[in-house]
Amino acid sequence: MSPPPALHLYVKKFRALIVRALVLLPLLCALPTLADVVIVKSSDAEPYKQAEQALHDRLAAPDCNVRSVLAKDLAENGIGASISTSDTVVAIGTPAASWLHNQLPGGIELVYCMVSNPLDAGLLKGPACWGITTEVSISDQMSLIAEALPHARTIGALYRSDTPAARQAMQSLKDSLPPKWNLLAVEVNDHTSVGEAIDTLTQSKADIIWTSADSKLYDGATVRELLLSAVRNGIPVWGFSPAFVRAGALIGGGVDPHTQGEQAADLVNQLKDTKHAAPDKVQFARDYQIAVNLIVADQLGIEVPDSLIRRAVYVFRQEK
Repeated sequence: MSPPPALHLYVKKFRALIVRALVLLPLLCALPTLADVVIVKSSDAEPYKQAEQALHDRLAAPDCNVRSVLAKDLAENGIGASISTSDTVVAIGTPAASWLHNQLPGGIELVYCMVSNPLDAGLLKGPACWGITTEVSISDQMSLIAEALPHARTIGALYRSDTPAARQAMQSLKDSLPPKWNLLAVEVNDHTSVGEAIDTLTQSKADIIWTSADSKLYDGATVRELLLSAVRNGIPVWGFSPAFVRAGALIGGGVDPHTQGEQAADLVNQLKDTKHAAPDKVQFARDYQIAVNLIVADQLGIEVPDSLIRRAVYVFRQEK
């Protein structure tokens, strides 16, 4: 007895679907799985945009979908609206990095860049994250200071002994000093005010005063007071940013936002490459930009080597 025509037609169509599925299965298995990267900017400031563009240029590919969102929009709409548990998140700037570190669900990888002080931002505690700091390595800072001031032997510095980040910075500075150099560290906590601590430091025998991106110590008022007192006492200052050097430090270092983005993108790829060991949790800026203030050099009677001036990206001179 033959099957009804309708059933025969159904079986024929079902067999055709099975054959088609078997043909397409190898092709579907060969398709790459999209690896999504979500960039979260602290704001639309130009340096953050430059880092964002570098991340897009470095990561965007057929097998990697890169998209961006502002931290404030993420906070307003909820993390789940833009980020899934399979995404890798890259924070640009300290505000975004610190907020995401506390808010991201477990299991989501967090990478950051354009962060000046990861320890101060709380990024070295709690869930694991990886990032690029805007700080120039202390060893590179010492090399630049030694080149600018070949006769220097004593470095002075202010610090707050009640903060772990400041104590660690002092220890790192001490460990990185060239042979036969001395550290003259002045504890702000031992003085009645920051101004009094600055007076103690600038009236010392320091050959140069070192500063770091410690937001709990250096605000606009403290920077101005330190620079004025240092110039009055004939002591040059190392500035932790080109803006600091423009304001009156003799020499300093900064980073290129585009390079920060590229380095963060490389870090994302390193985390996905399981064949190699996990990268360091914090990496110093791979490249840095030298800043020199020749106006201050003239005021202090310091002759900055031409080799250093030629390498400097920022050179501040007297306007003609």
